[in-house]
Amino acid sequence: MARTKQKRLSKVKELPNVFSSRGPDVKRAIWNYFKSNRPLVFEIGCGHGDYSIELAQIFPDRNFIGVDVKGARIFNGALKAINQNLGNVAFLIAKAENLIEIFQKKSIQEIFIPFPDPHVRRASHSKRLISPGLLKIYKELIVESGSVHFKTDNQGLYEYALKTITDFGGEIIHFSEHLYETTGVVFPSNVITMFEKHYIKNGRRIKYICFKF
Repeated sequence: MARTKQKRLSKVKELPNVFSSRGPDVKRAIWNYFKSNRPLVFEIGCGHGDYSIELAQIFPDRNFIGVDVKGARIFNGALKAINQNLGNVAFLIAKAENLIEIFQKKSIQEIFIPFPDPHVRRASHSKRLISPGLLKIYKELIVESGSVHFKTDNQGLYEYALKTITDFGGEIIHFSEHLYETTGVVFPSNVITMFEKHYIKNGRRIKYICFKF
C-alpha cells in the first residue's frame, strides 16, 4: 500500500491538470490550463474529486478546482478527468489556508466541502475545514452572492459547523440532519460520492449545510 501511494504521489505531479501551491507562478499556470475566465468553483478536501468531476460535466460553463493537501488522493480523479476530456476541471495540491495566497479576493463563485475529516480531538478543531480561520479565508475569496455547501455524516462536526458559522456571522440558507429525508432541501446536482454511498448503505444520516457570508 505504501509503495502504491508513493507511486501515485510521483505520477500525479506529471499530470497536466494537477498543480501544486509550491509550484512556480501556480496561479498563472492554472489560468493558462483553463484558457478561459469562466466562473471558478472549489471543492476543498476533494480526495478523488468526485464533486469536481461530476459538476464539471453538468456545468461546462464553469471551471472547477479540486483542492487537497495530499497528492496521492488526487491521482485517480485527475486521471479520470483527463480520460473524460474534461478541460474545465483541475486539481491543486495545497492546504486550504494557502488559497488566499494564490487566488484573488472575491474570485470564487462557489465552494463545496464534502465529508471533510472531522478532527474529533478538541486539540485538532483548528484543522477543521469549517473552522473560524478558514471561514475568514472563504469569505475573502468568495463573491458576494456565492454560497458554501458543506456535507458530513458526523453529528459532532455538523453541530460544530452550525455554531461556528453562526458565531462567525454567516447566513445559513439551508440545513438538514437527514438530507435525503428532508423535503425542500436539495444538495446541488445531488452528487453522491463513493464514500457517501458507503455511509448511506450503512444507515448513516447525511447532514448538509448551505451558507453565505
